Amino acid sequence: MTDQSDGWREYQKLVLNELQRLDASLEKLTERIETAIKHERGNRMQQEQNVAAELQRITMDVHALKLKASLFGCLFGLLGGLVPVIVATWLRG
Repeated sequence: MTDQSDGWREYQKLVLNELQRLDASLEKLTERIETAIKHERGNRMQQEQNVAAELQRITMDVHALKLKASLFGCLFGLLGGLVPVIVATWLRG
């Protein structure tokens, strides 16, 4: 019986050591995963900020183009109406 008890105690120590080793490995892996998640969150936030800035720049460009189109439309409309008046005046004179 003593041989079996000693054998069981040896096996018990081996199992306990293995469990402790696995627990330490799991803790290290958990820390690495948490670090990677924090890093990815930081990258995602930076990308979101870059996209928001680019969207704002594009929005401003669209507004500028709308303004230019309106001004050119107004100018060419004015010229389109003014040219016949000038030609008619010139032909009468």
